[in-house]
Amino acid sequence: MSKYLDKFSFKRKPKDIAYNEGEPLKLNEKFNFFHNKNKFRKELNRLQYIFKDFTGNSLVASGIRDTYIKEEYTENNLIVLFTDNQIIKNTNQILKANLHRKIESGCYYITSTSDYLLLIAKDMDGLVLGIDLMEELFIQIFEHYKEQKNFDEFIEIRQFNAIGCINS
Repeated sequence: MSKYLDKFSFKRKPKDIAYNEGEPLKLNEKFNFFHNKNKFRKELNRLQYIFKDFTGNSLVASGIRDTYIKEEYTENNLIVLFTDNQIIKNTNQILKANLHRKIESGCYYITSTSDYLLLIAKDMDGLVLGIDLMEELFIQIFEHYKEQKNFDEFIEIRQFNAIGCINS
């Protein structure tokens, strides 16, 4: 079994980060980036390029189907969900479990489970800051994977929760 990266380091450290026990998120070719607003779709390009640089394949970034997400969840939140085509069908349950947190303007919330990596923000400032963190996270994970030189194993992301704000 491959050893995932225990802790992450960031240029701009989140206000709060907690590492959780449990099965890591195991990446495979079925993963994609899903989003709920076209206005920030282009922000996902740099995450797609990280995958292209390290694996040779850029991942798809698709909108979350209206049937998978309630209007009440999408109208006031900017959401990026990194998962596969089966788990995305559970978007409402995923958001119900994570939207109880108060997310301020200019802030983001990111959580990783064994099924998905989720970013939630209220505005573009928080979203871009969260994507910055995801970018650093993916680069570190891919570099760690390459150092391990065990290419028969999945790339794994440890479970964690992070909150960050522009003002922190």
